[in-house]
Amino acid sequence: MLTKSFAATDVSWPGVSASAEIFDAKFLCAILDHVAHPVFVKDRKFRFVYVNMALCALVGHPREAMLGKTDYDFFSLEEADFFRLKDRQMFETMREVTINEESITDATGRCRVLATTKVPLGESPGEVTHLVGIIHDITQLKETEDALRQANEQLEQRVAERTRELASAQHELLRKQRLAVLGHLVGSLAHQIRNPLSTMLNAASVLQRVLGENAHPDAKAAVAMIHEEVRNANRIVFDLLDYARVRPSNPRPSPLFELVETALRSENVPPSVVVRTLIPADLKLLADVEQIDGAIRNLIRNAIEAMPNGGALTLAAHRAEGQGVLTIQDSGDGISPDVLAHLFEPLVTTKPLGIGLGLTTARALLENQSGTLCNATPTDHQGACFEIRLPLAPSSP
Repeated sequence: MLTKSFAATDVSWPGVSASAEIFDAKFLCAILDHVAHPVFVKDRKFRFVYVNMALCALVGHPREAMLGKTDYDFFSLEEADFFRLKDRQMFETMREVTINEESITDATGRCRVLATTKVPLGESPGEVTHLVGIIHDITQLKETEDALRQANEQLEQRVAERTRELASAQHELLRKQRLAVLGHLVGSLAHQIRNPLSTMLNAASVLQRVLGENAHPDAKAAVAMIHEEVRNANRIVFDLLDYARVRPSNPRPSPLFELVETALRSENVPPSVVVRTLIPADLKLLADVEQIDGAIRNLIRNAIEAMPNGGALTLAAHRAEGQGVLTIQDSGDGISPDVLAHLFEPLVTTKPLGIGLGLTTARALLENQSGTLCNATPTDHQGACFEIRLPLAPSSP
């Protein structure tokens, strides 16, 4: 504890007699104990010779335990090394040292952030015998600054995310506008194209009948080619029409097994493709029969075309989270990563005669009745797999 007296002869104290102008250390310590900021005094051996009550509360050590000890007795090596470095700097320069920010760990293990000023103290000019430290605990200020910085970063992130969402929404709106225009154009052109296609198909049938069975092979091949190309063109027209005229849905309870069987019968499944259906007989969906039929047929057709040399087509279903889940999987070569990234975009296809509307139309038909269509991981990672989800039909009372 400080034992010297402190002179106050240069200060006028109202109401205090001249005999009280010499303050002893005990009186001064009592004053400093009422100061809100932590204060400490060290000698040239870096030992604490005075600590006020605010400092004891800050570090969590009693005054009796700190007096005569150094920073190394209470703080980590890293912290004590830093404190000692700044103490040496003050004693060597004999000038005030200001530390805008330093860390200290109290007795409970809590890390605090301080702003500390260290000033020299001596009995005569040019002589420095002690160091006086005055501390401002800026922990709460730093926590507030950190919270504000995090809030700003989160705000900037939300703004960036919102900007991306708006840009994406604008892009999607423009895409839908273009597709709407395309839909109107398709609806108009398709009807005009189907009439000459029907005429060509009728003419080819007449030629085939006139030529008869004894026609030249080249003539037969030419007529067959006309039939095939007209069928391909008709299919493209139908795909365009399906895409352009997705109407509001009219869902009703329908057994999924029957929907799948109807779709399979409507498609020309070659003998080289083995069909397996694993669908519970009691699984009913709340679906628009015509629209889900179109979606399932699209997926079955894609699966068959993915297996030109034959393979296995598996249709399996189960219940999950109030929905019926139907997977349609082929054993073909699968989908390349390049195509996968744009799988459901219109006009994206790998087929030489396709226009890339099958999957887009199938998804539109399903989303039109609160369903979803997505690419799924195939069993054993072979071929391609698509997953349809639709609401289950309400249970009968």
